[in-house]
Amino acid sequence: MVAAWGVRLELSEYGRAIARSWLIVLVCLLAGVGVAWGVTSTATPVYQSAVKFYVVSPPATGQSSLQSLELSRGRIASYASLVKSDKFVEKLVSSSSTGLSAADIAQSVSASADQDTMMLTVVVSMPDQAKALGIAREIVSGLNTALADVEAGRTQSGGGQTVLNVVAGPTDDTDPVSPRLSLNLGLGALLGLGAGIAIAVARRMADHTLRTPEDVEAASGLPLLARVPVSADARKFSGILDRRAASLLDEAARRLRTNVDHLPALPASGVVLISSARAGEGKTTVALMLARAWADAGEKVLLVETDLRRPRLASELKFGNTMGLTDVLAGRAGLNGVIQKTASDRLHIVAAGSVPENPTELLASRAMTAALGEMRGSYSRVILDAPAMQPFSDAALLAVQADFTVLVVRYRSVTRELLGASLRNLDLVKVTVAGAVLNALPLRLSEGRKQPRAWLRRPIRRAKVTPPAVPAEPAPVKHSAGRR
Repeated sequence: MVAAWGVRLELSEYGRAIARSWLIVLVCLLAGVGVAWGVTSTATPVYQSAVKFYVVSPPATGQSSLQSLELSRGRIASYASLVKSDKFVEKLVSSSSTGLSAADIAQSVSASADQDTMMLTVVVSMPDQAKALGIAREIVSGLNTALADVEAGRTQSGGGQTVLNVVAGPTDDTDPVSPRLSLNLGLGALLGLGAGIAIAVARRMADHTLRTPEDVEAASGLPLLARVPVSADARKFSGILDRRAASLLDEAARRLRTNVDHLPALPASGVVLISSARAGEGKTTVALMLARAWADAGEKVLLVETDLRRPRLASELKFGNTMGLTDVLAGRAGLNGVIQKTASDRLHIVAAGSVPENPTELLASRAMTAALGEMRGSYSRVILDAPAMQPFSDAALLAVQADFTVLVVRYRSVTRELLGASLRNLDLVKVTVAGAVLNALPLRLSEGRKQPRAWLRRPIRRAKVTPPAVPAEPAPVKHSAGRR
């Protein structure tokens, strides 16, 4: 299904949009009921008294019963008009003790005729039930007389007098016909519910953030290297490095490692830059996941925190040594003096260190190039945990010195336009972007989960994967080196 804004929504997405906006739907529902209650309580009640007459018209001289019946059918509409005629209404005013004016009575009386059944129905609607009944009774007592006056000529010429026989009424209903509380409340609830659903769907249609693997691939033109699920283990950086039983998070890390290993652009001792379009998308989480996965596979890995503006690793991993990359680039320490060890002998980390006054200049300096060269000679894999692409140029400067870049896209966080702007920045400096990682996915979109039925959503273009009891290496996925 395609929305008015051009956003493709599957059937299940409508349900999820409504579920996510349940509070809006509930508020609109209650508002609809409240408005209906208020309108009903302030509306003037209307009571009705109805009378039904059966029209009996004897045949005139020389007419058969069938001819008389056909003539009466032709006249019955005029009998209905007689009830609202000025002359008859004036008689009702003079004979009635209700104190109503002729205009009030004429407005409150309605009449309808059924030619098939020869029934004439008169309804009196008024705010006062007793007055409505009184006018209906006056109509019953005076209508035949008024009809006789109208048809005086017919009886003199030998026709029979038409008689209106009362077959039902006047009714004396104590309940008002309007407003109807239950009906109004039901309509108010229905309209409020509809408004809430419309708002929820409109909010989803207006949301241009990337959600699915297909969205990311279509917006970036890049292959999707991994889908990282929402996980409690990823809430803290230390949780990613802890040893634990196999989980979907580990499966995503192995998937990313396998796909990166089969990229032809990466040399044996390569430098990988992990960045994102904006801050808060989980690039450090993905960098730690890839570092641990490579270390588990026997690689000697160095993870370098290159976000000199917002350093986090040293404090969150509780490193005793507060020196880091800034001290190396400033000449205050050597690389070996700032390397931090982890629980794995194959995984080492260099934190950012103190925040410098000139982070961009330090990252673009010869000292940074020299430090990277030293890292390449000592480690088989070097991962640069880079700052976000926006709004600074730090990540683009680092990407030039790396072998290739991996972009992290957080679920429902980045728009197509923002991701496109980041890719254009990388294009300008002529770097290789190997692929994207979709982070913080709901479990229903993660690898290793049973996917929804095809009639609910588009199937993901890969086979269903069930996590094995014993962790196993995923099948390699080969693809082009990415965009330049």
